[in-house]
Amino acid sequence: MEFKASRCKTLGRILLSPSSWVDTYWPASRKYWFSLLFIGVISAKSLRIYSHLTSLSVDRFLLWGPTFFIQDAVCILIALALCQQFERRWVRALVAIETILASIIISGLAAANISFYTQTGAEIHWRQAHYFHRDAASIKTLLTGLTGVVIGEILFGALAYLTTPYLFDYVHHAVSAVGMAVAPLFKCWKSRDRKTKESPYEQVAIEDWDEETNGSHETFSRSRQPPQTTFTRHPSILLRVVAVLVAVYVLILRCIRPSDTAYSFLSQTVALSPFEKPPSRSQSSSFELPPISGDYSWLYNHTAVGPTPQFDWLPLHEFAGFRDWYGGADGTSGHHYDPKLDPLHISNLENDLIEPLRETLKKGGIKIKHVFLLKLESTRADVFPVKKESHLGEIITDSYSGHIPEDVEERLANLTRNAERFTGVQSGFGKPDDRFQPRGGIYATDAHTGGTFTLKSIIASVCGLAPLVADFNREYLHHIYQPCMPQILGALNNVIREHNEESEQNEGSKQSEGNQTDYRSWPWYSTLMQSITDNYDNQNHLIPALGFGDKITDEKITEDWQKKPGPAPEPYNFWGYPEHFLREYFAETLARAEQKKERVFITHLTGQTHHPWDMPVGEEYEEMISPGVFNMNRKINRYLNTIGVADRWLGEIMEVLDEAGVADETLVVMVGDHGLSVVEDGGVSACDNPHVSNFHVPLVFSHPKLPQINIDGRVTSLQIVPTILDLLVESGSLDEAGTRVIKDLLPLYEDWQFTVMNTGATWLSLRSAPKPYRLVIPLVPDVEWRFSDVSIDPYELHSLQSFNILPLLDEIEKVHGAEALQWTKDAAHIAQWWVSENWRRYEYIPENN
Repeated sequence: MEFKASRCKTLGRILLSPSSWVDTYWPASRKYWFSLLFIGVISAKSLRIYSHLTSLSVDRFLLWGPTFFIQDAVCILIALALCQQFERRWVRALVAIETILASIIISGLAAANISFYTQTGAEIHWRQAHYFHRDAASIKTLLTGLTGVVIGEILFGALAYLTTPYLFDYVHHAVSAVGMAVAPLFKCWKSRDRKTKESPYEQVAIEDWDEETNGSHETFSRSRQPPQTTFTRHPSILLRVVAVLVAVYVLILRCIRPSDTAYSFLSQTVALSPFEKPPSRSQSSSFELPPISGDYSWLYNHTAVGPTPQFDWLPLHEFAGFRDWYGGADGTSGHHYDPKLDPLHISNLENDLIEPLRETLKKGGIKIKHVFLLKLESTRADVFPVKKESHLGEIITDSYSGHIPEDVEERLANLTRNAERFTGVQSGFGKPDDRFQPRGGIYATDAHTGGTFTLKSIIASVCGLAPLVADFNREYLHHIYQPCMPQILGALNNVIREHNEESEQNEGSKQSEGNQTDYRSWPWYSTLMQSITDNYDNQNHLIPALGFGDKITDEKITEDWQKKPGPAPEPYNFWGYPEHFLREYFAETLARAEQKKERVFITHLTGQTHHPWDMPVGEEYEEMISPGVFNMNRKINRYLNTIGVADRWLGEIMEVLDEAGVADETLVVMVGDHGLSVVEDGGVSACDNPHVSNFHVPLVFSHPKLPQINIDGRVTSLQIVPTILDLLVESGSLDEAGTRVIKDLLPLYEDWQFTVMNTGATWLSLRSAPKPYRLVIPLVPDVEWRFSDVSIDPYELHSLQSFNILPLLDEIEKVHGAEALQWTKDAAHIAQWWVSENWRRYEYIPENN
């Protein structure tokens, strides 16, 4: 009982007296905190080297590799110095606080890096935290990765416990060996007897405690016995020599190591990661490019921004989306993108339409009264539909050792039935369907998104222009230099209104009655619908900037359901509601349009297929792929289940069109906002992940009166707007005045296939229509160049990577030949020019942002 009372009293005194805590806890735990910091530093560096193993040749890694750990060694040595025993209490208190905080922060950073890498296949770029938008959706998205961080920190803590005091002792022994070896070289060092040293657990005088505890004579955790001594064996001469030689060798290597971005990046210790700053840029220099042979005078010192073309159909007052046509604020004439001045522009407007399409349009009978643009969240090309004869299909089959169970195959056969109809491609699972009938339309098999960040992808699809090369959604703060689809349709409405008014004055009521029956003279109504939040990264500000006057989001759904009797709908997670809650809004919009004699342009962003791939309330996950060892295929299975939910929702949209009687009069465009490399590297996000699966998306222009056409050429989602406008003109779905407007605007769209990667200012992807090559260009110094030939390596299993383009060019020539080498040189210069041009068009000044 006395022992328990003494322990309780001791604990109480520790809690009440910080100084007691320093004297009791810190001496016993300092080696543990050192171990935790050591493990965090080494784990983070190991991850960095592992994730960039293919970026340097083996000989360069072996030669300069030891220098990559110098900063980590310095960090560990500082921690070792702080974890020594100090006689003064205030010093012990100070170093205890510093060491504990540093250990927790550094191990937390390492755990976050590992968690992010396992989730996305990419490292965290801490400099982007400066631009992180702190809305509720962003915070909840961030918290989805918290579990991995906590697990990592727990594992680090357990490992530190198991390695205490060994890590501390080994490092201390090594440092002592170096110190004793070089000590004779410094006369300022005093010689002293090192045969014995006092134990760190020596007796503390009772009087010391009296000062802090009102004269109490208890020392609770310390013994009154005389100080004990322990004998320490000096490091052997051999160990001293080896330690010194290693240290000298590494320092010499560091002194002679060439200046290279790769070496600097790989050398950075995790403790410095939060202090990363965005690279300084100027509008004249987008990113560094070493001298590369070739004449590029046709490219540099040119801009595609020129005098604005004149359109006589624009109203006198400034019209939304057409600011450039009304001059500058100072009264000067306006400037706009001019394809005639663009050194990259290759027009195909003068070419004939594809043969089957031309014949069908020539016959007439195709009406496009309404247009739906469906942006499919996180939808890879090979899940639209899921095909047995595909890379994903092979992985599913292999997970069952080559024989898929009948019940699983049946589920896979029914998983993407609607996608099969839209693309005209059957899945190959299950028994062949003799009654299979494609809906009709154009299916682009090799389409890439214009941006792997969802909001930037929306800009590419709705406005037909490349997003701004800047982190996150910042386009709405700058000059969106092309009119977007709602604004173009607004211009058509203005022309239609003026034409109708003029016709009524000239021809009277008969013409007015004719306009009521001819849908081509009806005004357009544009709206954006999504059952998820629009508060993520200022999307609510982007929507009106794109010209949408109306929108339906999760807030509208909640507001409307509160007015109804009965229970409110349940969200599927923090993003919002399942898509089927939008069905009544689609139906009401079409019914109102028919009543008011309007045409509808609906842009719809899905959300169900976004990570963490939660199912709607009441629906259960089904097995689409074998779980594998340790449930390794869990992510793929969850993803495929939500792909099935999204496919069923597309079927509901078709039902709404049938019920409204406009299925044969509606062009439905479907495109993935970006892909997802969950199959290849387990990535749950396209953020900072350059794998081609994050870019390759489905693209379909579906109309039941169009023939089923597959286009295998390389296309991009930037071509959606001009294609819609072209189909409206060629199908005769616009009157004479509207056709003239569209023909004036069509030449203003761009051709090159740039993709601004998530989050926007780290990487840029580039490919060209004639060649099968793909180049990923780093816009910051701490990520790699990446080259692949997707004609022979479609899944980028053997892409070439390098922090510096010059070694990459040598490797490209060796592996892929002279043609690929020349293409890469051209692409690098084109990208450097284009990024600066992109900023110029958006009126974005990087040094001010």
